[in-house]
Amino acid sequence: MKTMVNHPGILLSVFFLLMLAVAMPAAAQAQPADHSRQVKALATNASGALLVLRNGGLFALEGQAVTEVPLPPAASGAEPRSLARGADNRIYLAGPGLGVWRYDSASEHWQSLNDTLTEAGITAIAAHATQPNTLYAYHEKDGMFRSRDAGVEWVKVDSGPREPVQAFLHSDMPGSMESGWLFAGTTRGVARSMDCFCFWGDAGELRGAVSAIAYDPEAPENVYAVIEGQLHHSPDGGETWAGVDVAGVVTALTFSPTQGLVLGTGNGDLLARDASGQWASVHE
Repeated sequence: MKTMVNHPGILLSVFFLLMLAVAMPAAAQAQPADHSRQVKALATNASGALLVLRNGGLFALEGQAVTEVPLPPAASGAEPRSLARGADNRIYLAGPGLGVWRYDSASEHWQSLNDTLTEAGITAIAAHATQPNTLYAYHEKDGMFRSRDAGVEWVKVDSGPREPVQAFLHSDMPGSMESGWLFAGTTRGVARSMDCFCFWGDAGELRGAVSAIAYDPEAPENVYAVIEGQLHHSPDGGETWAGVDVAGVVTALTFSPTQGLVLGTGNGDLLARDASGQWASVHE
């Protein structure tokens, strides 16, 4: 009578082959991540089209039509990362090594606004909610700059929050001593100041590095911020915050006049709430 030997090495080999047989079909179907599609920033233009800044370029999406918008020549080797639409619907683009540029829709060309601005350290731009010629730019070393003549001349107005600013906006939310509020997404959370630059303080107790921030122009007390890919909402101008469930990593925000809050994600999706309140793709 032969004795059966339970050999550990043989059992492990059989187990490995079985696992390999299961994994190979899934591996064959898996596609490498397309990092060029990641959404870095969002805005809308005068016609309501979505402007989507990806690692692979800038695109205008209207309905199912996609039009590439060539970036400024200076964007080669730079890091475009911030979009803003002015009160007169003009579009601004900014980022480290790029500074601030304005798009002329008539000529379809970009104009540099860096004559009095050190472009190397600009990390974010914001446009005043109601004043067409007032812009704000944040320089990672020198602080907050403002232009009252659409970027012809920039003047430092403030050192900014204590922590570096990664995204910010101007809001016409009521209650300011001047013409509105600045909300800054910093590496610590959301900071807030009246646009008289009287004082930067914490907007609530939301903590973490904020990569995107937006507000509802129709209801300015509604502010949204993204921390480490997670969407958060404040219904009271930044006093309190709550997380919002979204499938995937959120990387960019904007408000569309037709679709409301639009999210950009790390895998390139664009999402908005449908009639049932669920997040759905706004462009296939």
